[in-house]
Amino acid sequence: MNMLRVWPIICQFGVGALLCLIGIWGGLRGGYLNLKTPEDRRLLIILVAGFFLMLAVACIFTFLAPNWANGGTI
Repeated sequence: MNMLRVWPIICQFGVGALLCLIGIWGGLRGGYLNLKTPEDRRLLIILVAGFFLMLAVACIFTFLAPNWANGGTI
């Protein structure tokens, strides 16, 4: 595996996850987010699902898409 492709993903999504966790922690601690309300739970689920979806898309285009130009398959 070419680590020149892996490190940017780790840095980008690692720092993004850290900042997201700090923001969620601050929202929970400050009272802006309350896990007892369904709207706030839904918001957190959407944030986490969106994060993992973007991570999956980045990994697909980083590791699979370069092979498509050479006639490779999924």
